[in-house]
Parts: sequence; C-alpha cells; structure tokens
Amino acid sequence: MYFIIFCFYIHHVFSTSGIDIHIFNVGQADSQLIVFPSGYSILIDAGETAPSSMNCKKIADWVFEILGSYHINVGVATHLHDDHIGTAFKNGFWYLLEKSGIIFDKFIDRDSGIIKNGLAICDDVEDINWHVIGSYGDTAIKWACYASNTQLKTQIMKIREVAKPCSNQINPPDKDALVQIIVSDGLGVLEDGKPISQDFHNSTRKPSENDYSIALRIKYGDFVYSTAGDLDGYYFRDSNIYHDIETPYKDVVGVVDIYHVNHHGSEHSNNLDYLQALQPTVAVISCGQNNRYSHPAQTSMEHITTYSEKVFLTNDCNPEVTNNFIEQVVIVNDKILIHYPKNGEKFYVSDSTETFKIAFAVKKNKPTPAVCKL
Repeated sequence: MYFIIFCFYIHHVFSTSGIDIHIFNVGQADSQLIVFPSGYSILIDAGETAPSSMNCKKIADWVFEILGSYHINVGVATHLHDDHIGTAFKNGFWYLLEKSGIIFDKFIDRDSGIIKNGLAICDDVEDINWHVIGSYGDTAIKWACYASNTQLKTQIMKIREVAKPCSNQINPPDKDALVQIIVSDGLGVLEDGKPISQDFHNSTRKPSENDYSIALRIKYGDFVYSTAGDLDGYYFRDSNIYHDIETPYKDVVGVVDIYHVNHHGSEHSNNLDYLQALQPTVAVISCGQNNRYSHPAQTSMEHITTYSEKVFLTNDCNPEVTNNFIEQVVIVNDKILIHYPKNGEKFYVSDSTETFKIAFAVKKNKPTPAVCKL
C-alpha cells in the first residue's frame, strides 16, 4: 500500500532522524549515497557515461550539498566497468579520491589483482598479477594499475580494502543498523566444477565482469535495501560467459523493502527466483534516457512488476518497454530520494525537490534471511 503526498519545495533536505538513500541521476551509469542518522555515509559507485564525461564533479557537489562536508566514511566500487567507477587517471572514483578534496575513511573494491612487484609503469594487462578477472578492458587494467600501485602517492593506497563476503566491513555506529557484503568476485559459484573466481585473462572465453559485482544488503530498523551493481542472474554464453550469481544468494538477501535493480534492468539479471525471494515493495532503476542497451528489458520489468507496487526510473530509459507498465512506472528525470524515519511505519520516495513524495508501508516481521557463509 502506498500514499501520494504532493509537496512543492525549492530545496530538498531530509531529516537526519532516519536513513536516507540518494540515487544520483548520472545517466546510463550508477552512483548512490547512503546516509545513516549518525551521518555515517557510504558512496556506492561513481559511474561515468563516456571517457570524457565528468559525472564525478556533479557527484562531489551533491555529496557536499547533502553532507555539508567532503567527508565520506566508505566508498564502494561494485565492479570494474566505467559506468560504475569511471576511468582511473581521468574521472570517476579516481577523481573523487585524488582530486576533489573528498576524504574517504575506507574504500572497498573487489579482488581483481595487483600490480607486479617493482614496476614503475603499469599500462598493460600483463603488468598485473590477476587474482579474479574475466572479461576485461582498459577500465579494469587502469584501475588495478592505480589502486594497487605502491609507488604512486595516492589516497586510495592508505584506505583500500578488498571486499570480504559475509562480513561487516561496513559498520555504521547506529543502533539497529546492519550492512552486509553478500557476495563479491562470484565466490562460491562454479562452472564445470571449477570456481569462476579465478584468473581468466588468458582464456578464450571469459566470465563477464558483471559476475564479480559486490552485492550489499543494507538494514536500518525494519527497513531493508538491496543493491548489487551489475550482478548477473542467468547462465548465457556469447563472446563472454554470464553466470547466475543471483540465485545462490537470493535467500541470504531475503525479503526487502526497496530493490536497486541489478544491471540497470538488463535481461541478463533480475531472474524470477531472485525477485520472488526479495519481494520488493519498490524497485529503483538507474539508467540513461533511450540508452543503446535497451535497459530496462521487458523480461526484467515483468519480473519486477510481479512484486513491486512502483518502479522508479532516473530517466525515461526505454519507453518501448516501460510504457507497457504505465500504472507502476514513475519516470523521475532526476535523482531518486528515499527516506525511512527511525521506528517508522512507512518509507518515502521522492525526487530532489519533492514535487512528489510517495509513502509506502514498510514490511514488518520479515522472515530471517539465510545465514551468509562461504
């Protein structure tokens, strides 16, 4: 059940007496800021739409506008695609960490690999000791060269940690707050009896980089939010191999109130078993207007709308598909803001100026999710 509240404010400010989630509108890319009542903040992804784009500058401005400072407790890079992390030495997270003035206490990314010992220059795939890598491009190479290079005087080297699934590396001080890393690097998933979490950089057919996305379950009080980068949900072979990472971990995520849709609504993600396990009241999709990937896909929208009362999109991304779900779809053309007040009965979804604000009942007494273990 949901309720529509119409508001007209010039500037948006959420109360600090609850959790706030800011889904930034960065086009066909991804970036979101989570802020707990204590002020503890998590920036998940800082995606760019092109090698020359500078979404990162907008993200830095939004961070200051929201937090009132350039301090973020934790940064998370879900996986090594430029629409989620940008390109090292150009934009994205590199800019935020090294050029923007933002101070991170901790930075978490996946275990792709590290620069080979003694190298002063790193710009080639063979300059990296790869740990977990499948399909790769310039983004992955540059990120490994940047993030693991001890000879560069970088901010990231002081604070970088590799994601540990089933851990509480992200630990807000707020009472009844819990952030879990559900999976990273495709750990626990096998193909032909062999783990996909290994070095495939010399293989003819490689796992998709999306398979290795970091998935998070974020809880505050009765409210639960799921976000997992571009996590794949189907086995499919073409030039790359896509694996179903969603199904093995669906019960560890469990029932949620809001689902940040995997892979911008791609047909490779959002399988029906996953949606059935999460049963999200609301879904949000980060995507670009009329994007060339046709995100979100028809099958994904069918699965999502089976369970979600409303689906909010940052842009009018694929009207050929979303017009088929007109009663449930809200095209925001703006940031998407989510607020759940402490001990609240409802959570709220709005745009940045609160020209609309819709209330949804939070699910009480959710079933206990499966124990996360590897």
